[in-house]
Amino acid sequence: MKNFRGWFGGFFGWGLLLMPVLVTAFPPAPHHLFYGKVRDEFGAPINVPGAEVILETASGKQIKTQIIDGLEPGVTYRLAVPMDAGLTTDLYKATAMRPTMPFQIKVVISGVTYLPIELKGKFATMGQPGGRTLMDLTLGVDSDGDGLPDAWERMINADITQVTSGADSDGDGLSNAQEYLAGTYAFDAADGFRLSINEMRDGKPVMKFLAISGRTYTLLASEDLKTWTPAQFRIPSEGTQGTVRQSYQANDVRPIELEASTDATKPAPKFFKLLVQ
Repeated sequence: MKNFRGWFGGFFGWGLLLMPVLVTAFPPAPHHLFYGKVRDEFGAPINVPGAEVILETASGKQIKTQIIDGLEPGVTYRLAVPMDAGLTTDLYKATAMRPTMPFQIKVVISGVTYLPIELKGKFATMGQPGGRTLMDLTLGVDSDGDGLPDAWERMINADITQVTSGADSDGDGLSNAQEYLAGTYAFDAADGFRLSINEMRDGKPVMKFLAISGRTYTLLASEDLKTWTPAQFRIPSEGTQGTVRQSYQANDVRPIELEASTDATKPAPKFFKLLVQ
C-alpha cells in the first residue's frame, strides 16, 4: 500500500540473532461514514441538546457523535468510523473497525439509552472503507417488526397487526410508511402530503403545501416525468429579496407557498414534485 511503513530490526555477529519484527497497523483505511436522521416513535426528528448517536463494537468500544438539527437536508447526524487497512492482525487504534466486524448503534437522550428499531436484536455489519451508509434511526417499540413504531400504529388502529408499512390505511395514495416520514395522519385522507400549483406569477409557478415541523423539503422538477432534478425556489412571504433556496426546513406547522426559480436559457420544467425528509 502506498504509505505502508514497517520497521524490521536485526543484528549479525558471529552467530545470527534476528530481532523480533515490529509492524504497526498503519496507515488506517479511509473512514466509513454513517449518516441519517433520528426520529422518535411518532416520526418527529429528535432535536434535543446533547443527544448522541453511539456506535459500539462487539468488544464494547464506542464512537460517538452528536445529533445536530439541520446538518443537511434529511440529515441530523454524521458518524465517521475509523477503518483499519487489515494489513496486520492488530488494529491501528482500539476503535478502528474492519468491513466484516459487527456493531450496534444506540441513541442517548438526556441520559437514557435507546436501541433503534432498525438494529434491535442484531449486530449490523460494517461497510467498506471510504464508503457511506444512509441509516435513519427510529426510536420506540416495533413489536410486529414492520418498521413502524407501535405507538404510531395505535393512532390508526388499536390492533397494530392491521397496520402495515406498505398499506394505505386512509386511501389517500400514500403508504403508511410515507405518512410516518412526512408527519401526516394515516387515518385522515384529507391530511395527506400534497403539492398543488396555485397560480402562475410573472411566468413562474407558485405552489403550496403544508409544512410539518422538523421536516426538510426539496423541490424537484422534470420535463418528461422521467428525469428529476432539484429546482431552486423562493418563498414569496419572505419578500422580493427572499433567499433563493435549495431546500426548506420547517420549524412549525403551516401552509407554505414557494415560487420555482426558472432559467431563461433552458426549457421551463413542466412537472414538479416535493421531496420530504
